[in-house]
Amino acid sequence: MRHLVVLLIVFYQKFISPYKGFRCAYAVLHGGDSCSEAVKKIVRDKGPFGGYRDIRARFQACKEANETLIGSGQRRRGRNDCDECPDCDCDCSEACRFKKADACEQSRCDLPDLSCDAPCDCSF
Repeated sequence: MRHLVVLLIVFYQKFISPYKGFRCAYAVLHGGDSCSEAVKKIVRDKGPFGGYRDIRARFQACKEANETLIGSGQRRRGRNDCDECPDCDCDCSEACRFKKADACEQSRCDLPDLSCDAPCDCSF
């Protein structure tokens, strides 16, 4: 069961997450792993049932991070948001984990504060 859940998370990370258009609110606000990566580690270590409380706590923390970002006027930036930050001159081609042609064709930034001075992040 543990292995199946990890495989489903990996499928999500490779085929769904890169195209959903936004990042994990917890990762944007606090840095570090996205929820899918954190849950994958929890499942690997404790199993889906043994890690249930930790998984639930992480999703609750992500929900609170999302509310904080929305309340502060910030938002979770995604792949297609560089249009709102035209002065960005980031080049994500080196940093992008997803080696797909469309993933880093143009400059894209992960800038929760919209300031254009943060490094590129194509890891979402």
